[in-house]
Amino acid sequence: MPKGKPWSRDEEKRLRQMVQSGASISDLAEAFSLPCDAIRMKLSRIGLKVVVQKKKYKKPRTTTSVLSSEIITHEQGLSTLAAVIEALKQPGLDKMELQRLRILVVAVSKYDFVLEKFERWDEFENRLLDVEKKIAEVKKVKAI
Repeated sequence: MPKGKPWSRDEEKRLRQMVQSGASISDLAEAFSLPCDAIRMKLSRIGLKVVVQKKKYKKPRTTTSVLSSEIITHEQGLSTLAAVIEALKQPGLDKMELQRLRILVVAVSKYDFVLEKFERWDEFENRLLDVEKKIAEVKKVKAI
């Protein structure tokens, strides 16, 4: 689509359908042969937002679930950082993607710090439970 050419109704309809199906800004830009900024401006004009950006990566994404019922390990945190480093090597990342990656780095760093504290407390608690068991055993032996 040449620069400055007005959007047809069919193109707008196709744009809406692609956004509803979860297409990313870069997917839309590629499909319409336009820069990402032009797609953002058009989406803004017609009142649409791309909420979830699905990008095609060779490796699985590390941020598929923000809230997990399980605690992630140090290794999983390092794996996340490694994935962020690989993602940062890709040329042409937009500002939002860079911010998202920066947030991941900060979150994983803080999480790792808190996890280390948790593990120390967990180890301390386990030792305390072992001592309490031994004390109970000693009391039983003395009672006999």
